[in-house]
Amino acid sequence: MIRLLDIENTTVKPTIHCHMISWLRVIQEKYPTDALKIYAYIFYMSCPSEENPYFNVNQAIREDVIISDLKITFSLEEPEIVEAVKRTTELYETPTVRAYNAISTMLDNLSDYMRTAKITGGRDGNIIALTRVAEKFDTIRESFKGVAKDLAEEQERQVRGNQSLAYDQEVK
Repeated sequence: MIRLLDIENTTVKPTIHCHMISWLRVIQEKYPTDALKIYAYIFYMSCPSEENPYFNVNQAIREDVIISDLKITFSLEEPEIVEAVKRTTELYETPTVRAYNAISTMLDNLSDYMRTAKITGGRDGNIIALTRVAEKFDTIRESFKGVAKDLAEEQERQVRGNQSLAYDQEVK
């Protein structure tokens, strides 16, 4: 897990990573007055753990919620910011994170569909599909819970220096 911000004597400061990694350092150099909000935005958009307060916010609305909560009034479409979100997301991504995101998105889509679909009968109706989804929902939810548990366990593994073990370093 890469941290972008630390608190030192009640002051929020960028971590060593923001100074050492070129595509993070450019944020401080190009946007010195907005760098802390940008680093927070990057973290909240990309971190797939419960350390991120926006972890459980639906991906479809997460960005809008974060922008509103951070009171961001500047453009986040600058190439450096877009690149930093993309690259930080890649640093966090493991096969377990990808599986978690896929099943989470599927559950959100299924829930939205079941909530908003008008039930129709007949040969081309959706009542059979809705009934099947309802019947299988518990199985899908249990799969999600299993992947969520795997993700939590993956993120809890620690080694000396409070660093995470790589998945291939685990003792099985």
